[in-house]
Amino acid sequence: MSRIEHIGDATLYLGERFKPVVACRACDTTWKPSCTTTREPCPGCGKIKEVRARPKATRNIDGLKAWRAARPGYSTEWERRYRRRALLVVGRGSVSCVRCGCDRPDLIEINHKNGGGGKELRGLGNKWHRQIAKLERPVDDLELLCKPCNAVHALELKHGPLPFRVVWGGSDGLA
Repeated sequence: MSRIEHIGDATLYLGERFKPVVACRACDTTWKPSCTTTREPCPGCGKIKEVRARPKATRNIDGLKAWRAARPGYSTEWERRYRRRALLVVGRGSVSCVRCGCDRPDLIEINHKNGGGGKELRGLGNKWHRQIAKLERPVDDLELLCKPCNAVHALELKHGPLPFRVVWGGSDGLA
């Protein structure tokens, strides 16, 4: 267990276990804590977050099934949150297409720069966004593309350079 020492006004938590990754629910920012204090400000919004790892409680499976049956949209809401966090992580704080600048989050997709995303997604399913959001998967080989640019990228990987490009005219209309 942890040992607490008081030195003047400071409190030291020795042997404390910290979360490997902290996510802010207010602004969907994800970061690795510095592990020097038990609370840290969120880099995105400044809200103070708890960074200590808490012991996991035992699960009541029957109660959990009843709770989920009473709240049918809860898991899809969390999947949307993980997707948004993953987009922010891959885009390094900006959710926009790297080719044409499209900034509509509903059109943005995570693209594998060198292809092969289908094989990875087949094995992970809906856990893929969660792994990215929790910083469990490196994002060096990923980029954000809008759906048209992602389709063009797939065609370029298959057929080589194409004689056209996608131009984003903004959220108010097409170019």
